Amino acid sequence: MPTHCLECGALIVREEGEAAYRCTGVNCPAQRLRNIIHFVSRNAMDIDGLGPSIIEQMIEKDLIETAADLYYVKAEDIAEMDKMGEKSAQNLINALEKSKTNPLYRLINAFGIRHIGEKAAKILSAKYKTLDNLRNASVEELTEIADIGGKMAQSVVEFLCKSSQSLLLISLKKRV
Repeated sequence: MPTHCLECGALIVREEGEAAYRCTGVNCPAQRLRNIIHFVSRNAMDIDGLGPSIIEQMIEKDLIETAADLYYVKAEDIAEMDKMGEKSAQNLINALEKSKTNPLYRLINAFGIRHIGEKAAKILSAKYKTLDNLRNASVEELTEIADIGGKMAQSVVEFLCKSSQSLLLISLKKRV
């Protein structure tokens, strides 16, 4: 097992009790790609027609850096990409617009917060109703919810408090 990420060179760690090794690089290109792919996936924001190859092209063409940037892309930028045209580009823009009406649990799941899957996202969205309410929740409050354990609560609070995530949340709030 390599000790450093092959993409960004950051240290690779395995947390105690977990099987997976993870890159610790904050700006790792491989993590960024995986995060965006998860964000648009069927169980998350369910953005039809936006697969890994299109996301890779968008990143390569500097159209996006984060999932929030997807909501700023213009149809004419997409139409210029490989295997795309005006109709495909407009279909993708329509799918992005449609995703703005998704229930809150899909957005929470789309963030890819460690230890939080679709079921936990549904529980959190039912309890807090808005992302702002969830952002204001403490670990203690979260652990009082049935089926939300300490690790899950800690992951939610840490994710929503990270400065890099705050920028993502602000950007998404403006567009979604």
